Amino acid sequence: MLVETKIRQTAVMAAVDIKLMKMKKSPGRCTRNLLELGLFTYPNKISKKEQQIFQEQLKELCQIGDVQGARTLFINTFIQEPGQ
Repeated sequence: MLVETKIRQTAVMAAVDIKLMKMKKSPGRCTRNLLELGLFTYPNKISKKEQQIFQEQLKELCQIGDVQGARTLFINTFIQEPGQ
């Protein structure tokens, strides 16, 4: 893995962690912010249908306050390469 890729992933995950801190206060906003972050950072990673599925799953996790679950879902959807 390239150094640039590792730096990018670290920066994205720092942003994810910051957004997740406000999960309980506003689950809907947290969901939107994480979706927008993922789509902006990795624009061609998931299809429109996958976006809807991701958004629904993430919203459920945000509503119940599952920080680790939301973080894992983000990683599996946007960062982790297929087959890893």
